[in-house]
Amino acid sequence: MRRLMLIVALLALLPTARAGDEDYYISIPAFGAIYLLDAETGTLTPWASGFGIPFYGVWADDGFLYMPDRALGAIFKIDTAGNVVPFAAGGFLGSPVTVVQAPDGSLVAADIFNQTIVRLDPLGNQTLISDVASSGGMLNGPGGIAYGPDGVLYVSNNVGNNIVAIDEVADTVTLVGDGGGLLIDPGGISVDGAGNLYVANYSSNNIVRIRLDTGEGTVFCDDPFMISPNDVKLGRDGGLNVTTKNSSLVHIDALGQLTLIKQDQDLGDWDGVAVPADFPGCDGSFTPYGVGTPGSGGIVPRLGGIFSPCPGASVALEFDRNLGNAQGFVAWGAAPLSAPLKGGTLLVDIGAPGGLIPLPFPGSGPGGGSLTLPFTLPDLPIFAGADFYLQTLVWDAGAPGGVAFSNGLHEHIGN
Repeated sequence: MRRLMLIVALLALLPTARAGDEDYYISIPAFGAIYLLDAETGTLTPWASGFGIPFYGVWADDGFLYMPDRALGAIFKIDTAGNVVPFAAGGFLGSPVTVVQAPDGSLVAADIFNQTIVRLDPLGNQTLISDVASSGGMLNGPGGIAYGPDGVLYVSNNVGNNIVAIDEVADTVTLVGDGGGLLIDPGGISVDGAGNLYVANYSSNNIVRIRLDTGEGTVFCDDPFMISPNDVKLGRDGGLNVTTKNSSLVHIDALGQLTLIKQDQDLGDWDGVAVPADFPGCDGSFTPYGVGTPGSGGIVPRLGGIFSPCPGASVALEFDRNLGNAQGFVAWGAAPLSAPLKGGTLLVDIGAPGGLIPLPFPGSGPGGGSLTLPFTLPDLPIFAGADFYLQTLVWDAGAPGGVAFSNGLHEHIGN
């Protein structure tokens, strides 16, 4: 096992990218239908029909696809053969755009017209979670919704151009932010296991990433091919799967690089994308811990992750706020530590099977050094449940002992 852990650490030095390999169910409003994209053959065929404007649906654990129809004001239930039956309509629903499955297994829908977030029981009965009035106006045209690993529901306000968080345990609705003003008509969203929220920014033709701990927003992908991204879903094997107005499904890797999966311009806009429930998500995580030591300019280096680590997944480590053009190391090991070192604190036990891996941090000036390091975890079941600990050490004459330390980062490889 220790030798395998060492292999994982070394593989972190090898840049890689891959597209998703699951089947996809694409919402095609021009034909009022759901099309099936077979991942093995690349064939795109009609699968279910009779809709007005099908939008962001979800395959639930009961084996049915639940599809909101914003034109007909209803949510439909579809079996694996493509047979469609009504599931919920009226009440708090006027123009539902998104359905997701909550951690407790129930279904939750967002309605952009009634400005409501609604829970649905197995019979389609509705319970209001929140609306524009009870949220103090914060639910302003809710569009995409997604649960984070902590059970908090995040909502993109398509009208308000911001993200809000609904914590049902604390009974609060809070503003996450507008991504520094980057959000314009945000649509679908997804949350990874590293504290990042990804937004399909429909009117800006890009994907925006928001750090949930700080609210910072950055453009994650602005490839010129991508016109009006609509829905965005995390793939189990790493990366984002995004539908676009220019009739395509694209994959975006941890560096924000785009790969075309499928395009058919005869079908018009592609709205939502769903994958079968039997193709599970990843419950792996990158979790910061401990406190770093500042370097030049009083800036503390930061270490974080991108996407959710699972066997076979392509993810990344992100090093930023380092001294520009400095040299340093990533410390890694199988256990945390708290030991004084060079005026700071070493937060990782680097004894066997751990160690130090040298890294440069391109950039200039205090806090200007950064590096994103993509890697693919070996697709071996033995890694599921494994834990690693990492920290950045940067040579910096402006640090107390000549070394600036980042926070620690706990990498838990999920199932």
